[in-house]
Amino acid sequence: MALLYFDEFCKKTKLPSATCSKIADSYKFTSEKISLAKKLFQKELKTLSFFKDKYCIVAVGSYGRYEASQESDLDGYVIYEKDLPEKTIAIINEKIKEVARWGGIRLSGGFNHISLNDMHKNIGGRNDTNPSITNRILFLLESECLYGQPFYSLAYRKILKKYLNDVLKFRKQAPRFLLNDIIRYYRTICVDYEFKITEENKDWALRNIKLRFSRKGLYFGGIAILLNSMNKKDADRYDYIYRNLRLPFADKISHILLEQKKVREHADILTLYADFLEEISKAKTRTHLKRLHKSDRNRDEKFRYIEKKANSFNEGIKKLLNKGTWGDKDYIDLLVL
Repeated sequence: MALLYFDEFCKKTKLPSATCSKIADSYKFTSEKISLAKKLFQKELKTLSFFKDKYCIVAVGSYGRYEASQESDLDGYVIYEKDLPEKTIAIINEKIKEVARWGGIRLSGGFNHISLNDMHKNIGGRNDTNPSITNRILFLLESECLYGQPFYSLAYRKILKKYLNDVLKFRKQAPRFLLNDIIRYYRTICVDYEFKITEENKDWALRNIKLRFSRKGLYFGGIAILLNSMNKKDADRYDYIYRNLRLPFADKISHILLEQKKVREHADILTLYADFLEEISKAKTRTHLKRLHKSDRNRDEKFRYIEKKANSFNEGIKKLLNKGTWGDKDYIDLLVL
């Protein structure tokens, strides 16, 4: 994946060079790691060539968003068409560990194995759990294929078409189904955050900052692309969403601002996001936030510094939402009512 719009945005605005460098550096680091992982998987999984079109290995999280650093863990999962033999699953799991080790990539844990059939047919059903909602929405908004591109493309289009069926059939139909599920996903992780820090007693400060930047950015970037699709001709809207829904946050925002000719009004969104990426890439900052007690939040200088930027980031995307052009639909109606 390439940054399609961000470079052009940097050239056409007075965006600080430091902002452009921070985002470009995160992208470059991630691209190099992903490129290496892809080459290693191609080599190491040759013995499973019989199953090569029946599954894919997917990266999500900071690697999927092309925002990783040396401090990032690799998150992801394996999507398969039909049940794979246990021996095959064991080999894939072992190869994921080996590729991560050889590529100097830290794994967050094991990669779950997910059925495409479950992802496609279980949307909104009683078995649509928090993990399944998360896996599906992250797949659409921030995934990168590490192995099995043909199956990955098939799976992506199949799930996206399920959401956009009405958009393909009817004129001027808003993509409500997908909008509603992205909204549901974001509200779910906000509630999950409260559970994790209160019931499971997990560290709160780093989670809080990630929720207010990368998670909110993922959410806003997704709904912004869907809303902007309302400016397109009916025949072009599905392809537009397919091309742009998975772009990195900086690329999505650059694209929206360039297309709507609002580059000077809202460029601070990207400056604030770049500042977040820089802070989160520092081992010292991450350690400090992990150890910070919630009772000290109002007197901790580092947290207050990042929190202030998070508040400004929130105001920036809210301003863009209010000032943006989203076809002839009322975005309040689409997002709230």
